[in-house]
Amino acid sequence: MRKKWPSWLLVVIAGIVVLSMSACGGQDTTQDPAGDAAGLTETYQDALTIKNQLLLGTLELENTDQAITGEQAKTLLPLWQGYAALTTSNTAATEEIASVQDQIVEAMTDEQIKAIASMRLTNAILQEFYVEVGLSEAKTPEPGVTPASTQMGDLSKEDRQATRIASGQEVGSGSGSGKSAALVDIVIELLKDK
Repeated sequence: MRKKWPSWLLVVIAGIVVLSMSACGGQDTTQDPAGDAAGLTETYQDALTIKNQLLLGTLELENTDQAITGEQAKTLLPLWQGYAALTTSNTAATEEIASVQDQIVEAMTDEQIKAIASMRLTNAILQEFYVEVGLSEAKTPEPGVTPASTQMGDLSKEDRQATRIASGQEVGSGSGSGKSAALVDIVIELLKDK
């Protein structure tokens, strides 16, 4: 009996093939996954990474006329599963992660991407979401104490990248926390239910 390959592995293999083909065509494969992705940007104050904009934006679209359809879910589910596998791998290249992220953007409609971009999702909004779903506690600041910022939203793209490198996080992956992995899991569960 022939063994069936897991769908996430097929996504990874397909991504590698796409990268190889684009490299042969003389295309620039050094695209930064934190860069502009079909209208999504990280250039506004406290902006989420493109990955987190796609994740939280997908969840925010749920109660709108732009919600992910069952047909789209069939395409997006293995892509997000592959993305999760890549971002937890110690051997995944930034280009592989960027390729899967680009495929996720392509699987969504222009209207969905525009709707997510218009949300201007920030780290503060994501933290509120984490509190809502029980991944984080609501913190009340102490009077007269200025909290130290743990966000990189005020930094330039180059400074954020340097901070990620210095802290040992994989640049562009956004996979530095368990909350980020949990956010991917929430979206995967949503897509499974479609």
